[in-house]
Amino acid sequence: MTTLTTDERPPADGAGAGVIRLLLSLCGLTALLLTSATLAAAPARAADAPAASRPPTQAAYFADRLRENQVHVTDQLPRAVPRSMAPDFARLAERTGVPTYVLVLPSQSGFSEDVLGAVHDRLGRDGLYVLLDDSGVRKAAAYGVSAPAEAARRAAAYELPYDAGPLRNFERFVDVVAQGPEKAEARATAASHKLRDGYGPEEMYIGPSDRKNQSFVTGIALTGVPLTILLLAPCVRWARRRFPHTAPPRRTAGRSASKRRPAATRHPVTATRPTWRRLLTPSLALALAAAAAIVLTAPLVFDETKRIAAPLPTPADMTARVERVAAGLAHDPVYVDPESPQLLNVAQLSRLHERIEQFGRSEGGGPVYLTVVPHQPEDESAGDEELFAAAVRAKLGRADGIGEADGVYVVADPLSGYIDVFNHGLRLESFRLLFDLPESIAYGDDRADEADDRLLGERLDALMTYLDESPRTDEPTTTGDPARPLSPKAENSLPPLFATDFRPGLFVGTVAAMMLLGLVAGVLGVVRVMLRRRR
Repeated sequence: MTTLTTDERPPADGAGAGVIRLLLSLCGLTALLLTSATLAAAPARAADAPAASRPPTQAAYFADRLRENQVHVTDQLPRAVPRSMAPDFARLAERTGVPTYVLVLPSQSGFSEDVLGAVHDRLGRDGLYVLLDDSGVRKAAAYGVSAPAEAARRAAAYELPYDAGPLRNFERFVDVVAQGPEKAEARATAASHKLRDGYGPEEMYIGPSDRKNQSFVTGIALTGVPLTILLLAPCVRWARRRFPHTAPPRRTAGRSASKRRPAATRHPVTATRPTWRRLLTPSLALALAAAAAIVLTAPLVFDETKRIAAPLPTPADMTARVERVAAGLAHDPVYVDPESPQLLNVAQLSRLHERIEQFGRSEGGGPVYLTVVPHQPEDESAGDEELFAAAVRAKLGRADGIGEADGVYVVADPLSGYIDVFNHGLRLESFRLLFDLPESIAYGDDRADEADDRLLGERLDALMTYLDESPRTDEPTTTGDPARPLSPKAENSLPPLFATDFRPGLFVGTVAAMMLLGLVAGVLGVVRVMLRRRR
């Protein structure tokens, strides 16, 4: 056999080298695909999550609402701006003469500076865009139309008091817009100068403290004025008898003063008059007339009955937001309010869904319902997170037909960044979750205060870890039923005039009348002594 040396071997076949390169390429491609699949796992899981967990941006959501109706009134302010006021805003918007799109939203919704411009770009329709809160027009801009938006906003803000209400403020805004740019600018400038000189508009409504002052003054007048008349009348008669007269006494023609008959002889009927007629003196009649006048005229002078300009909300207004949130939670355990700033990104939402699912499968665990919704005194729960969670639970249970939707209800406020936890029916220490939640989770630390997103995603992830590590109880527990807030009617109504500080006013009026009597008596005594000395 002949052995070939290296130099004598034939060159390698080209097909073999191609096979090797192909194998190397396939290995590299496989590694790349595995890496990409690992990196894209979280977004892929988020894509599989329900659409309710991925709310649109604020501008997109508002554009969709305005596409359905040119006036959108939020359901988060039923105590200040009920949704049933939308037809009133629409009626006023027609008076501008141009297409007008109105958004009525909470005052602290975290809007960007050019939110109206973003909504206009999303909607794609020219017109006058107006943003209002519970006090009045907050922003206004005209796109593709001629309207003095900013001048009208300033005129309405300067000419009306702060408590005039959004509807009256918007009406003034519409009236100024209809006057044209020149008159609107002149009107805004004049109102600004008047306000700068200290002649601002007076408030239209009063509060409970003002009503107490009115009741106090009414009570003082009701006892002070009649008693003053009754007590000072004898002093006046006594002064007329005791003090010497500067003018000579009048003489009766043909009759000497010494020959006058005694009073009993001149008026024999006086001694036989009944007691009630003797008591019915002119001073008593005047005092009774003064008391009756005060009772009748005080309600006409102090005729205020409401604290704010808002009308009473309907039952549908008070339940609209709770129904919206409960409907979202019925399909997804995480509900993010589309009207509020979006503080959770897609990866954080996916992570929360995973943690909630794991907690539901753990021993002693169960459903977790997370709501990222703002809470303010003007909402249906009067800013009470516990009451809101209880209302959502009741509505969610009726919607599912299960009676009670037990679980852990997490309420996160996107505006303040606060987190509250309420346990209903799970084997967890409810009061530990309610009162002993770490401050870094409930309120956040300094880093959370400085962050735009309040580190909400990170803190909610830490909350799920806290729930996993929470001790289990032998029996299910609950935080209990929260206290009910005042009804809108009771909250908006002023106390009756003849109540609160009315009785203390009666006492003070009596004391003041007695003090005045003593002062007058003392002055009369001093004057009498001085006159005697002069004589």
